[in-house]
Formats: sequence, C-alpha cells, structure tokens
Amino acid sequence: AGLFKKEAESIKVDVAFPALHGMHGEDGTMQGLFELANIPYVGSAVTGSAVGMDKIIMKDIFKANGIPIVNYTWFLRKDYEGDRESVLNKVEGKVKYPMFVKPANLGSSIGISKAKDRAGLVDAIEIAIRYDRKIIVEEGVLDPVEINCSCLGMDDEVLTSVCEMPVSWEEFLSFDDKYMRQGSSKGMKSASRKIPAPIPKEKSEEIKKLSAEVFKALDCSGVSRIDFLMEKSSLKVYVNEINTIPGSFAFYLWEPLGISFKDLTDRLIQYSLKRYDEMNENIYTYDTKLLEKASLGGVKGSK
Repeated sequence: AGLFKKEAESIKVDVAFPALHGMHGEDGTMQGLFELANIPYVGSAVTGSAVGMDKIIMKDIFKANGIPIVNYTWFLRKDYEGDRESVLNKVEGKVKYPMFVKPANLGSSIGISKAKDRAGLVDAIEIAIRYDRKIIVEEGVLDPVEINCSCLGMDDEVLTSVCEMPVSWEEFLSFDDKYMRQGSSKGMKSASRKIPAPIPKEKSEEIKKLSAEVFKALDCSGVSRIDFLMEKSSLKVYVNEINTIPGSFAFYLWEPLGISFKDLTDRLIQYSLKRYDEMNENIYTYDTKLLEKASLGGVKGSK
C-alpha cells in the first residue's frame, strides 16, 4: 500500500496561529480557508485581512471615515500599458512630487519606489507593475518621521500600545530594513527603534485614538500595527497603512505595558475562540422551496 492509498487521517486543530506576510497569507485567503474548514484562527477575519492588504480600498475606507491620509490616486496596469501618457498625466494632475509608487497588494515595502520627477515616475511604475495589476501613487509627506502603534482586541474592546519611532527610517523602510539587517532571526524586533516614541504626549494620544479608529473601521481583531507618517515641523499625522499580521506580532510594543509575549499569545487565542463562537451562532443555510417551485414553473408571478 502506497502513501496515497491510506485513508485520510482527521487531525483536530484547536486554533490556527497564522504568522504569514503578504499575499495568500495576510490578505484573507488563508483566513477564508480556515473558515471553510471551521477552524478558529488568530488575527483579523477575511474582510479586515483583505481590506488591510489592498492599499486602495483601505485608503478609500479611511477617507470615508474621516481618517487623515495623504493625497493619492491609482490606476490599472492594463491602462498604463495601453496609454502610458494618459496615465502619467492623470497621476501628475492629482498628486504632487515627490510621490511614492506602490503595488496595491504587497507588503514588506516590496516594489515601492520614490519619484521626484516624470522620469522617476516612469521607472517607479515599471517596477510596481511587475508585482500587481493595481498601482497606487501617494503624495510624499514633507520631512516625515514614521510613528507606529499597535492595537489589540475585538469589536469595541480595543487596547492601544505605546508608540514607536523607527530610527533607521529615512524615506521608507525597505524589505532589507525590516527583515535582513541586524540578524533576520529576530524579525522586526531587531530593527532600530525608539520606544516610546519621543513625541509630545498629546500627539501620542492622538495617534493612539486614530489607531483604534482604524482598527474598528476595518473590523480587525487580534493584534495589528498601524503605521503613521508625521511632519517634523507641524507634527501633523497621516495614517499610512495597517498591518493585520505585524512583524513579531508587535510584541515589543506591548512589553512596556506589562503584557509579555506569553500573555499576548494567550489573549490572541482567546479572541480567536470568542470570534469562532460568535460565527458559529450564525445561520448559514436557509431551507426554501424556491428551487422546487422554479422546476415546476411556479415562481413567476408569485408574491
């Protein structure tokens, strides 16, 4: 008897703990697989995960909820390949230089470039369209610093962490900045950062409040990290994006509040089980005679 002649073995999974980045891991697809299998899992559900990955839909939702974001526009790869000049004119008509060109559905800063003029914009677009069919272009913030804050919870029960300031950050954190420097085995924990961020208390409170608003607006759960850009001179803040499965689960932002990695893990599992119980209270089937009536020709004209 070969390997594939054996009967399938059923293995009970208490809870899935996805620690994945990017497409097919953080974008709702894996979360949908868990739901189809009726397995409880840690982190945001399908909707929050999918919207948190798509930067265009994400920013549309932020804008609809009055959450401060930078000016942006977007286009499809096929439109650029079909009429390059038209797309370039559209982008330059809506966004000022310098601008950042990004694939809409990738994480870890892959495919992101800064453009200071049209030649740079063309180069940036040529890179971005290798990774996605949808491209977002964002207006750069004047002399910015990055501030990050984590959220933990579900529904209206949302806690916010201390804020951090990545000190190696210049224009944006590259993939190497995030994962390859100072020993990749430590993940985002190994990156240079100031915790808590050296900013005024009222600005920290503003960022925490916005973080909770973002978390709730996208119907997130578990732990997420919300990334902000702040102008050094005016201290004006803009929400950049949310990471629904943040590097190292952002545990280093919770330790100063007395929440250890073990405690964080326990809370994440408890939130996943709570959501699982709630989802299993829903009715997913509905018995009806509609198809039977249709086969007998009894649907037309019925009230």
